Amino acid sequence: MFLGVDVGGTHTDAVLLEEAPDNRAKPLDAAKAKTGKRVIESLTAIFDDLLAGDRAGKLTRLTVSSTLGLNSLLTGTADPVGIMATGGPGLELDPGDWGPLYASLTGQQDHRGHVLEPVDTVEALVTAKDLLAKGAKSLVVASKFGPKNPELEEAMLKAASQASFGPTMAASKLFGGLNFPRRLGGAVLNAAVKTLYDAFIDDLGQIAKKRGLKCPIYILKADGGVMGLDAARERPVLALAAGPAASLLGLWALSDQDSQDDVLMVDMGGTSTDLAVMSRGHPLLTSVGLTLAGRPTLVRGLLTHSIALGGDTDLEPEGGRLVPKPKRRGPALALDPDGLGQRPPTLTDALNVLGYCAIGDPAISKKALEEIAPGQSETLARQALETVLTKVKTEAEAFVERINQQPVYTVSDFLVDWRLEPKRAVFLGGPAETLAPLAGDIMGLPAVAPSGAATANALGAALARPTVEAELYADTDHGLMSAPTLGKQRKINSSYDLETAKRDLLELMGGGSDLRITSAESFYQFHEYGRAGKVIKVTAQSAPGLVARLSSLGGAK
Repeated sequence: MFLGVDVGGTHTDAVLLEEAPDNRAKPLDAAKAKTGKRVIESLTAIFDDLLAGDRAGKLTRLTVSSTLGLNSLLTGTADPVGIMATGGPGLELDPGDWGPLYASLTGQQDHRGHVLEPVDTVEALVTAKDLLAKGAKSLVVASKFGPKNPELEEAMLKAASQASFGPTMAASKLFGGLNFPRRLGGAVLNAAVKTLYDAFIDDLGQIAKKRGLKCPIYILKADGGVMGLDAARERPVLALAAGPAASLLGLWALSDQDSQDDVLMVDMGGTSTDLAVMSRGHPLLTSVGLTLAGRPTLVRGLLTHSIALGGDTDLEPEGGRLVPKPKRRGPALALDPDGLGQRPPTLTDALNVLGYCAIGDPAISKKALEEIAPGQSETLARQALETVLTKVKTEAEAFVERINQQPVYTVSDFLVDWRLEPKRAVFLGGPAETLAPLAGDIMGLPAVAPSGAATANALGAALARPTVEAELYADTDHGLMSAPTLGKQRKINSSYDLETAKRDLLELMGGGSDLRITSAESFYQFHEYGRAGKVIKVTAQSAPGLVARLSSLGGAK
């Protein structure tokens, strides 16, 4: 058996599957619990429901996905991150893009990693203390050409270690890509959620130990693959878009993989709504990196887009209407009557008033809207629902248009050379069956909710296959080859070439038939005396996918 769990901001979903012949999997059971303040609360409820009797002993793997980190970024509750950066030749970063906790320090490297100016360690320590005083809870250090040579980043880290920071990290240890803004963006997000994920993984380990689980435990990544708990502690940024990835994998498992249509996925949870596109039966991958919470990164992942809009989204009075705001201050008032008069109603309250669902006490939902506009509760609720679905439509159209303006790949690693035009929208998540019939006219697409829509995210997590990604850099003039994220470095000679680099990287990653080179380039450097050595960059990735196909949907609740 294997278990998939998706921890959302409002609910935690789970699906238990049993291995079947011919590399198939059969869903046995499903469960849902409210997500508590500590993850251990919802995990305990899920395990109580699904792992009774001898099931825990039969479990061969547990995979967990979560939107908690992404939700904390979207709602502004993640840790503030201090940034200390050094530069080099070429365009410099605009400090205004990085906020008041960004500091540019003394220190320069050239494009080959040679140190042109060392770090002033006294300045670095003073700056670290200043960032701490301004409210930074964690620290990222970054050098423009750090992947070529980590010397300046290591010097900044050593100096800053005398300040009382929480997590401190070097950008080039997290990402080996040379795109400085994307590398720094990913590192900043990693630092912002690290404390949150440390607590999350502690809770996961605690409940697994209490239940006597002996199976491997994985965290779902944005690329649709999985990583172990130690890797997740070090690079939680890779899991930020795991919630959307889980839903997309679930849709993939539920869909006809031979379909030639493009399909828009809309997965609405309590805090956020995730959008994605399946093209001709396959999920799409980013060609460079995901943009997460407005930050471009080097996180390779399934191509998804998240908006701060869900069943628990606040509906605030504005101009005689109820307008959705990117806030979640609690569940529907129908579930929390004590909040009546203290905070606004939610989208779920509006759906209660319209009779589309009956969550908690619908009378409380109606009372909340009547207090805003007596006798107009249904009108307010209907207008709010139309506003929400129109926003989903607008965001989806913009998302698809952005995809059509950039190179993207399917998980089978072939370039999408056609224009994406979704023929239908597939709704997933708890409110899917309610929203799909209402959304079709507004979105201008046939909208459906497939069987299993409510727990598609947990199904996707359960079926996700492990993936790894790494980069290799080589400079024959400098005589050095390095794979920063693998912690490998060695001397090379002038005969080192692109094909050797490809072989080296695949060997360093452990080989395997699912590994593939995703980018490879080699070019010569020049100096005042003529041509110098070669610079080589290679990236490899194991293909995301499903560990098994579904044998049926029967058996799941």
